[in-house]
Amino acid sequence: MKQKLMLVGTELLAVALIFIFNEKKTPTENVMQTKANDVQQPSTSQNAQYTQTINHTDSIPPNISHHEMVRCNGIAEMFTDPIIEDSFNRYSANKDIFFDNIKQQQTQQSRIASAFINKNKSIQDDIENFDELLQTYPSNKLIAFNLMLHCSYSTAKVCDDVMMQRALDTDTENGSLWLQMALYQLKAGNIERAQMSLMQFIQSQRYNEYSGDYLSTVDLALKEAGANDDLSLKVAVLGITATRYKTNFAPLVKLCTKTDTDNAALLNICLQTSERLIESKGGLLTNEVGLSIQNNVLEKYDDSEGLANNASAQKAFDTFNEEANIAMNMVLRNRKRTEYWLSLNRDYGELAALEYMIDQAKQISANNQQDPCTINW
Repeated sequence: MKQKLMLVGTELLAVALIFIFNEKKTPTENVMQTKANDVQQPSTSQNAQYTQTINHTDSIPPNISHHEMVRCNGIAEMFTDPIIEDSFNRYSANKDIFFDNIKQQQTQQSRIASAFINKNKSIQDDIENFDELLQTYPSNKLIAFNLMLHCSYSTAKVCDDVMMQRALDTDTENGSLWLQMALYQLKAGNIERAQMSLMQFIQSQRYNEYSGDYLSTVDLALKEAGANDDLSLKVAVLGITATRYKTNFAPLVKLCTKTDTDNAALLNICLQTSERLIESKGGLLTNEVGLSIQNNVLEKYDDSEGLANNASAQKAFDTFNEEANIAMNMVLRNRKRTEYWLSLNRDYGELAALEYMIDQAKQISANNQQDPCTINW
């Protein structure tokens, strides 16, 4: 699978965090990133608010391209600001205290946040911790998803069908849980059951990896533990988020790569799965994997028209990544823009948030009356 994703959003802030805590080394501008933050289904009131928000971009020049967007200097420039530097020094000096405070608390919120922040040395211990939390809080979908996510990586026999079904039962209408179940079954070599789970995924109406819940849980826990609500906290939250396990697509990619036209039924499931991944708007990695699997299947069918459409979609996706990289450099320089991007990320998911911020960056770039690269924290 081609790995052409650029450094955007969470990973940009994560690199900033590494940068400021490691003697101010220049952060890498382009790296492979593996995100799978995903779209929540907004409520009716949220839909109205989002529609109103998007309508604010109607004045954007329709033909402005990423080549015409203002390109700010490298993100390292932000940390020459003494206020920002002091903020990060203060957080760096106290972060172990914050983490210990979270660990000592025994509320549902703090216990879940601690599982994300204070990771164990082995994935098996993490799985057992998530399973214990799910049995304590059996309706918590964030815990359930992360338990299934970890089980798709584990090589030890710490996960079982009972554990996975208990997690799935928290939200059987969510396609992301059916996908995790399929990946777990593929890793275990149970192809027939995995096909059934993939069909449930294909037919699902929702796809949500609870990334908004993850952000909110960690953010609130750090604030309650004593961290200041400033840029250092936002970078810390997103730095922790960047270390989160991403969906393990490897078993699915392997299955679809080795399946040929002599197994038309399974190959068709692969094609439908790729289309559902693309349609889900789950996140950058999810979209890229969907396009890659789709391309592989269409090549086996020698579908020239389909391949042409796939190539166009891939080109548009590459442009989106480039625009997102430029836009996020603008966003992170301004407190209001950063907070608004985070709120959109929580409420609507990674792709919707980036789409809006790209539009905002184009609008700001077309306004000659203001400098979009001004640092304002």
